Amino acid sequence: MVMRISGIGSGLDIDSMVSKLMQAERAPLNKLTQKQQKLTWKEQAYRDINLKLSAFRDSLFSLRFQSNWAKTTSTSSDTSKVEVTSVGTASTGTHNIVVSNLATGAYTSSTNVVTATASLEGTASVASGANILATSNNNKFNLTLNGVTKTITVADGNYADNVSFGAAVQSAVDQAFGANQIKVDTSSGLLSFQPQGDPNYLPQLTITAVAGNSFIADMGFTDGQSFKLNSAATLSSQSSKLSAAVTGTYFTINGQRISYDPAVDSLNSIISKVNSSAAGVNMSYDSITDKITFTSKSTGDTAQINLGAGDGNFLTTFNLDNSAVTQGHNANVTIDGTAASYATNQFTSNGVTYTLHNTTDAAGVNINVTQDTDSIYNQIVDFVNKYNDLLGVLNSKISEPTYRDYQPLTDDQKKAMSETDITNWEAKAKSGLLANDTYLRQMRDNLRQIAYSTVGTLPTDSNSLYKIGITTQSYVLGNSTDAGKLVIDNDALKTAISQNPEGVIQLFTNQPSSGNQNEKGILQQMYESSNDSISSIMKVAGSSNLAYDSASYTLGLQVRNLNSQISLLQDKLTAKEDYYYQMFSKMDTAISNANNQISWLQSQMSG
Repeated sequence: MVMRISGIGSGLDIDSMVSKLMQAERAPLNKLTQKQQKLTWKEQAYRDINLKLSAFRDSLFSLRFQSNWAKTTSTSSDTSKVEVTSVGTASTGTHNIVVSNLATGAYTSSTNVVTATASLEGTASVASGANILATSNNNKFNLTLNGVTKTITVADGNYADNVSFGAAVQSAVDQAFGANQIKVDTSSGLLSFQPQGDPNYLPQLTITAVAGNSFIADMGFTDGQSFKLNSAATLSSQSSKLSAAVTGTYFTINGQRISYDPAVDSLNSIISKVNSSAAGVNMSYDSITDKITFTSKSTGDTAQINLGAGDGNFLTTFNLDNSAVTQGHNANVTIDGTAASYATNQFTSNGVTYTLHNTTDAAGVNINVTQDTDSIYNQIVDFVNKYNDLLGVLNSKISEPTYRDYQPLTDDQKKAMSETDITNWEAKAKSGLLANDTYLRQMRDNLRQIAYSTVGTLPTDSNSLYKIGITTQSYVLGNSTDAGKLVIDNDALKTAISQNPEGVIQLFTNQPSSGNQNEKGILQQMYESSNDSISSIMKVAGSSNLAYDSASYTLGLQVRNLNSQISLLQDKLTAKEDYYYQMFSKMDTAISNANNQISWLQSQMSG
């Protein structure tokens, strides 16, 4: 910005004088700027309409095809054995399915428990343990029974013999887990814990240390020692629990090599390797049954499990071999008298998806497939709501009032107004930009014409919207916004759908082979009309990703031309302002010189 020092010689407010002169000079520029702003607002108004129209068109994209209307519902006479769902392609009617056997996967498990020696016993003698609980830093330990961990606190004291010491530990264990859950035994001179229950399904029991407490070390336990195999510990550390120490480096499942290192890998880490491999099986260990299980990830005749020893004794140590494998097989069914075989227990036949849960008797299960009339009704209601919403927007814009006294504000005008006043002013200045607009009226009239039209070649009882209970709203004087909106007679529409669902669907979706526009369904016609309108508006106002002064569309080119005119006029005004300052500067200098001469003459005369 140029800094000027003016009026020193004359004392005149030259800045104010120039500013007032320039106000008049800027009048043409203000008009161009206001015109440019109104064109930009008009572009945005068109683009907003196009967004609404695009959303409406997109909602019709799938609905204009019959396949997206012909939905069905299906029921089963016995869902405990067969559940069903269906799609629009399913034939309505009754079907019968007999299930001879379900699809199964391949399966195998350890032929015997994997823990050869199940015990949780310490190695330190308690025969001379009278003072073992003399202080409180050696009377606590943790027990985990079948995943539930409790901290056991044995009462401090001096115990005269193994029996009294064992009774104290039993009492503490019972307080934590309840009676008859874990048996404590010291009869052998060593402290041991035994989970109670069915001998064939005893839960896992693990002892761990409490920080800062020496109980399990004093009793000769190791931290994490367990009653059965500890699946989280390294295989080497579990040798005493197994029938033999695990040796070797790998075994195979379905040809996939599973590598292991007994000193590094635990049973859990090997399970993870198997489950993430390409063998196609899931491996698991159940500490209750104390067995390893392999199940195929797929079902059917191709689901197989083939175990290979590889290098080592892993499989034999865990009692696994191919002789115990049950391979998978297909589900065998008979649908409407036709036998079929499927690899899974969920399959689709003629548009009906069957989910098998159990076998049936010879009578089988009856399946009933019906037309989903509620779905048809709901889709029509949704279409009418979106149509009315769009028509309301178009009606509002077309009839919007124009306030000619409210022009876009100049920067100087905005400086003198509050934010609220600016917002209110601009709302009126923007109002009516598309009032009675040709494009909007044509768009609205085309949609209304389609809504009133008759679809050729269709039966006369379902070839127009009013025939199925959809009419236009009565005109109310002064209410232009709702003019032409659709109104649904719910009872009439539901009756039409129930009596002739295919006819109703065709009214909206008919696709004639001839391509005759009058024979196309209502939604197909509206989709095409919306597409044409969107293209027309884009030619005038562009799209949201284009600049407002892009020369690729009509209004953008006008804005660009105005910008050029504004730029030229701004240069002229700058030159004009400089001219005024130069003239006033010369005047200021002349007055200053005259004042100096008068002062000199006055000084001479007074002398």
